[in-house]
Amino acid sequence: MSIGIEFGEKAAADRFREEYADHVCPIDDDRRMRTVHFVSDTPEHVLTYARAEADEGTAQREADGPGQAPLTDVEKRRIDFSTGRANVPWARSIKALAEHYGVSDWTAYLDSTLTVDEHRQVMEEAGREGGGARDDADQRDAERQASAAATELAEGCNHARGYCENGDPDACEYLTGACGYSEDEVSGLLAEPEPAADDGPTDTEASPLSPPEDLEGARVGAYLRSVRGYLNATDAATEHIEKLREALEHANDAARAVNGIRTDAGIDPIHFTKLEDANADLTDLVRMVASTCEECHADHSEHGHEVTAGDREDVRTAAVDGARSTPVGVSDETEQAASEADT
Repeated sequence: MSIGIEFGEKAAADRFREEYADHVCPIDDDRRMRTVHFVSDTPEHVLTYARAEADEGTAQREADGPGQAPLTDVEKRRIDFSTGRANVPWARSIKALAEHYGVSDWTAYLDSTLTVDEHRQVMEEAGREGGGARDDADQRDAERQASAAATELAEGCNHARGYCENGDPDACEYLTGACGYSEDEVSGLLAEPEPAADDGPTDTEASPLSPPEDLEGARVGAYLRSVRGYLNATDAATEHIEKLREALEHANDAARAVNGIRTDAGIDPIHFTKLEDANADLTDLVRMVASTCEECHADHSEHGHEVTAGDREDVRTAAVDGARSTPVGVSDETEQAASEADT
């Protein structure tokens, strides 16, 4: 389901469509409208920025364009709706202009030969003669909305700064595009990360993940952002894989217990749909890794299980030809389980 955000001006909406095209929903978004529809997984800092821009634009639009104001019975009796352009919407729009410019006896300035826009100058001049522009609740509301939008934008910048420091490239781009950060300032947010001992080239004395000496300027910042993103992502992957391993072990143990009880009671075992779905996701994940890997080697040297011929294998070979074809191979237990598979 997409997330719709209505902007005050279509130009602002179109600007967001261009700047964040990857996050715009291709199905729900209509470029003819001021409402931009974002996909559901759009980063929160992008949505925060969009809402702040939309709120500020709407507040400004309300301040600049008063819209319409309801007519009282007395005002309706004063207006001759049988002449010229006069009608109720026309009069309501002009009354809103009059209130905007602080004109109280606005019906005295009506001219049925003029359009609403032409009355803008009339009411502006009348307001100056009568003491200036309005200072009413609507104006204060518009100012509060603009202030709130600015506050929301500032909070979005603070939010994005934290993500940028952790290597999120979208957040870093947001800082330069929306928050006024320079490339040097963004680069300064990124402390040089601790290198991983086995990553990168090993034929130099420099830390493998440190910026190469040949890099200069903005490329150094981009390099550091990418390294930080890599380290954070691999840390997250390690944590989630461990949790996934435990969850799958528990799920299979529980499923095995269920079917054991059924079998003991003379009831046929069942297939477990959620486990089947999880297995499908896992095998799809293996295929995805094989097709997109930048580092395609898998090192099992610290895994504590026996191997057939070596600790390293290529994930592409394992995915296409099967684990049995790699130096790591498969365990006797896996071989036995596969031979008993009920397909």
